[in-house]
Amino acid sequence: GGYVLSGRKWWATGALDPRCELLMVMGRCADADARAPHERHSIVLVPRRAAGVRVVRALSVFGYDDAPHGHAEVAFDNVVVAPDALLLGEGRGFEIAQGRLGPGRIHHCMRAVGAAERCLAL
Repeated sequence: GGYVLSGRKWWATGALDPRCELLMVMGRCADADARAPHERHSIVLVPRRAAGVRVVRALSVFGYDDAPHGHAEVAFDNVVVAPDALLLGEGRGFEIAQGRLGPGRIHHCMRAVGAAERCLAL
């Protein structure tokens, strides 16, 4: 049992931080075409130093590298993940992501509003 990951993840936030031990990876289920659209992805925890995990390069956002944590492109070359690395259950990745992304969207919007207010004040 378990899962095999092959592919690339762009904008892996925190993957460059030397303290990073685990990567949360959302992947498409093997039987995705037979599932409802919101049940096609799962999330697994992948040890950062697992065989086949490779940080390809650092990525910048609007010219900033967000050092030391940063964002990275990460490659997964036939990475074997144990069955107990699955979060919440197969096909529940979208549910997990929405629970986290909702508050994050508000955070980024408020940062943009703050930057716009500062620009107007100059």
